[in-house]
Amino acid sequence: MEWCVLLCSFLLLGFVPIQADVDQSTLAALQIHKNLNRSQEACTNFWNYACGNYSAADGAKYVDNFELVEDLYAQAMVEFMEGDLELVDSDVQLNEGPALRLLAQMRAYYNACTNDSQTDWPEEDFRLLESNDWALETAKFRRHGLNAVFFDERVDVAYNDSLRSVVQLKMPDPSSSYSERCALQLLKLNHSGSEAEVSRLVDQLRQLEAKHRQEEPLVQSWTLADLEQKIPQINWQAYFHELLSGHLNGVLFEVSDVDYLRELGQQLGNTNRSTINLYLRLRLTVLLKQTGPARRSPNTCIHHMRALLPLGMNYLYNRYVYKNRNLVDNIQLLEIFESLKGMFGKYLEANRLQLSPAQLSYVREKLSTMKLKVGNLPEETSPAFYDSHYESANFSDSHHLSNVLEALSLRTRLQHDVLRLPHSRLDLRRYYVNDDVVKARTSPFYENERNTITVPLIFLHFPLFDHRQHSIFQYSLMGGVLAHELSHAFEHEGILFDADGNESPVGLQIRDTKAFQNAIKCAAQTPAVSLKERLADLNGLQLAYDTFFGLDHNSQLYTYRPYAFESEFQAPQLFHLSYAQFFCGILPPVLGHDRDDVRVNVNVANLRQFSLDFKCPPPAVQSPPVCELWRPTASSILVSA
Repeated sequence: MEWCVLLCSFLLLGFVPIQADVDQSTLAALQIHKNLNRSQEACTNFWNYACGNYSAADGAKYVDNFELVEDLYAQAMVEFMEGDLELVDSDVQLNEGPALRLLAQMRAYYNACTNDSQTDWPEEDFRLLESNDWALETAKFRRHGLNAVFFDERVDVAYNDSLRSVVQLKMPDPSSSYSERCALQLLKLNHSGSEAEVSRLVDQLRQLEAKHRQEEPLVQSWTLADLEQKIPQINWQAYFHELLSGHLNGVLFEVSDVDYLRELGQQLGNTNRSTINLYLRLRLTVLLKQTGPARRSPNTCIHHMRALLPLGMNYLYNRYVYKNRNLVDNIQLLEIFESLKGMFGKYLEANRLQLSPAQLSYVREKLSTMKLKVGNLPEETSPAFYDSHYESANFSDSHHLSNVLEALSLRTRLQHDVLRLPHSRLDLRRYYVNDDVVKARTSPFYENERNTITVPLIFLHFPLFDHRQHSIFQYSLMGGVLAHELSHAFEHEGILFDADGNESPVGLQIRDTKAFQNAIKCAAQTPAVSLKERLADLNGLQLAYDTFFGLDHNSQLYTYRPYAFESEFQAPQLFHLSYAQFFCGILPPVLGHDRDDVRVNVNVANLRQFSLDFKCPPPAVQSPPVCELWRPTASSILVSA
């Protein structure tokens, strides 16, 4: 690309960046050097080499860079929550006025979280939910935010119409087993005499899930009448009448794990009602404990609110805290994003997978229409919308636990409100992500149904991103992250969705091609927690590297003069080290991805240029083949060059 040619020209001329760039870039370079573990070999264990001194460099104050930026975000929001609104708002140069009702609700919630000393919710308060029908009782608990106990019920979009809201029904995800174990621990502590009945119920549920678990279960699209006819073992009318207050006309249901649901209905129909109620109360108590901060402080209360009240918190942060950098960051992020898309377009020109013209058109359309969204906020900006959004919530400024239950209930209501709209169509101007999480997202994420990458505002802090940094840091770290998310649209699950977010047979045809399947098998040679994350990792680093250096970059011929802020490492080496900084930290438990050291080491091992960039000696034994999915082969690059 033209900008890449210019960059290389500047390097060859010994180009010195402006002072503002030097300052931020110097900080980034210093951080890289502090984290280095020079007792390790870059070619042997690159993560340990690049990040092995992380805890020593930072005094182990933060577990990783995410914790650092989360702390910066929290400090800014605490200052805002506890500051004088008139002084703060007078500094905001916006055309619209503030959403004063929303602001008052958020401050009331924050005040209760930081000032209320009550920590445990008495389970007796939930006895009022008890009823004679287990489905009706489950719906009452679902209204209070509890989900995925007996089955998972949520509002999403139809597989063949990404603007049509539907109710999805399926068996609980395996991740819910953690809440299950916590509930059993509470049972032993507080309910002697009831352990046997509840434990038996939990064992039966586990066995039932194991019996019917499938990797890709068949999805049925039904009306409520169909649902009642096909799975009569569950009182769906009572469940959804309670949850939706009778608004059931035209609601569409997408149902997975049908045999599981039928057998579940039979099993729970023969289970003692008091056992079911006790188990639901235990699970709701666990949810409340998981949702609320373990130790309440101003900072932990801020992050708790980020998860439960994303619209309100994102609005306040965007309006009052982030405002000064918004325009600059947007421009730079879009430049990076468009450059990544441009390079992926060159991948498609090489057509490594030998796709047909129709298949190539399918992928190109998805790439061209993919969007980047800075901040999880809707297009709607009117204060009236934000003021009315949480109107049904009754937050107290002194009772934190009541607020938690109110917020969970509110989230369930907001998710289901779209079903009351004509034909359950999404209003994209008011759309934002409001899913069932207890810890808010910090890293960017991709949505297949929206064909959109969202960058949370909290992510836009040094050392993850700063608009004053040199482009080598922006493209290696932020570019690597965005390339990873872009690649989710084209891995073995994402490829099934077309440009409009609907599942397509063309995507399935592409996935079934021999070349695509060979790439999947190659990536799976090294065990992975998630194959789709592995594929996005591998393609993401390759795409970011090619975008910055050019598709025909030859590490053996590369001429380099040091940057003003870095004299030891050549540009390709610095790129790799900066990329690794995203993963530096005290290795956390595995959650959805491979462990960070595994991710870095596997990723660089599958980038052809890495061994050349670090002048690695030939391996003693033959290495496994480099895994690439979309990236052109080395021979095709040489031919085109």
